[in-house]
Amino acid sequence: MGTLELQELVAELARSTKELRVSTSALRTSQEETDRQMKETDQKIKALSGLFTSQWGKLVEALMRPGTVQLFKERGVRVNQMTERRTSRDHQGREIEVDMTLVDSGTIVVVEVKTTCKVEDVLWHFDKLARFKEAFGEYSDWNVQGALAAMRFEEESDRYAYRNGLWVLRCENGITGIANGKNFQPRNF
Repeated sequence: MGTLELQELVAELARSTKELRVSTSALRTSQEETDRQMKETDQKIKALSGLFTSQWGKLVEALMRPGTVQLFKERGVRVNQMTERRTSRDHQGREIEVDMTLVDSGTIVVVEVKTTCKVEDVLWHFDKLARFKEAFGEYSDWNVQGALAAMRFEEESDRYAYRNGLWVLRCENGITGIANGKNFQPRNF
């Protein structure tokens, strides 16, 4: 191979290297754009999911609300006030959101409403109930009881809640009912 051929080969190699760098740069830019678009899409999906979940949760709460006061009155809890969606903070600044409360003189039932209830939801509600008096100081001397209301219970979470002193409300065929037996004694938190 002569010097001229070698120079042409080196020049061709330099051109190919430059084209490869340009192609690699364009590919990198394209990949970055794809990543950016995917992140935007993920954010939009999360926002829509949150909106759907929030609206679905409000619908389930609306289904559970009618008749709940009467059900508790039939069980001896003389409800004179029902509140919806209250939020406060405990001493550590952790937010506590309450879906619904049923207030009797000296007793408040804190109701957590779920579409589908699992054991982890029951445990989470126990934690909320343990911090409730801290966050809602006006009830510090009251008996605090807990209730879980759901369209569907998984993992035998309804039994777990019942056995650990929570009221269990079910919505079946559009009717809300208390699943606990007539002799049920709720736990005070």
